Amino acid sequence: MRATTSFAHPGEVAAASSRQARQPHWPFGARVLVTGATGFIGSHLVRRLVADGVEVHGLTSAVSSIYALRLVELRESIALHEASLVDRGAMEELVDEVRPSHVLHLGAYTHVGKSWQRVDECVQANVQGTVNLLQSLDGSGYSRFVNMGTSEIYGAVSSPFREDALARPLSPYAASKYAAECFCRVFHEGRGWPIVMLRPFNAYGPGQTADRVIPEVIVRALRGEELRMTQGRQTREFNYVEDIVDGIVRAATVPGIEGELLNLGCGQDVSIREVTTLILDLLGNPVAAQFGALPDRPTEIWEMRSDSTKAREMLDWKPQHSLTDGLEKTITWYRDELSDPASPFIAR
Repeated sequence: MRATTSFAHPGEVAAASSRQARQPHWPFGARVLVTGATGFIGSHLVRRLVADGVEVHGLTSAVSSIYALRLVELRESIALHEASLVDRGAMEELVDEVRPSHVLHLGAYTHVGKSWQRVDECVQANVQGTVNLLQSLDGSGYSRFVNMGTSEIYGAVSSPFREDALARPLSPYAASKYAAECFCRVFHEGRGWPIVMLRPFNAYGPGQTADRVIPEVIVRALRGEELRMTQGRQTREFNYVEDIVDGIVRAATVPGIEGELLNLGCGQDVSIREVTTLILDLLGNPVAAQFGALPDRPTEIWEMRSDSTKAREMLDWKPQHSLTDGLEKTITWYRDELSDPASPFIAR
């Protein structure tokens, strides 16, 4: 099925042309440590790294007797380590054991709304955890540390968001991620450590939990459940997760960009109402969205759109998926997932 409206990313026509972006190249013998490896973006990143043929070490805060669901098919291809970022001693032991050449730091407390009730947890995981990891790497001889920030750092600034804008974070989550990024800049400028900082814009795709807007709309619509929403006036970018992952890999491998701060985003925002309507159209409109049934957040950011010129020029990066194509892939994944009533990705 195709929707009548297709929100195509800028550069989509160019992406379909014969000119292809330069492919990133990992150095021989690369040992890559991914924090937050079992998370949504982290698990897609791990899959990409395995496909790239590098040695992959994943960090997660908890490993059960059953391998992390998002990485279960890769259990023989990676080494997964259980440790907490807030434990400095554990980070030092991890670095001594892995001796990573590259560190892709995605581990964080990530929920914007819940961060108001969990400010301490935000600060500990996002600020202290990042500092612990960086200090543990001192003297290890690593080649590149990529810090995963967030577009939420910008807060109340005018779109499109540029890297040189004065940040005005509006939530404890955003403030903690900004503080972590500031420490990365301090260590790069003050100590010369090889660090690259990213601010990705909203990602979506298979394997995202249903407390985020796109999977929530998909899962509720597939079940025929009530879909209560705000008016949906706020706009966001939606980037297919594989495109964000490609940007992370390029940030880890492109030479000569230490100290840079780079946005990763398609540069096109759509309202929550528009993306919800598109999803429902792709599904054949099994339910009607109840726009206005929920109140707006008191600290809402009404417009979020990136200027990713730096990433496009420095990383030779651009999104490869239109919103419609990415949503169709995502819908297919959740439709298949609904056949397993025990799936944590469709929990009621």
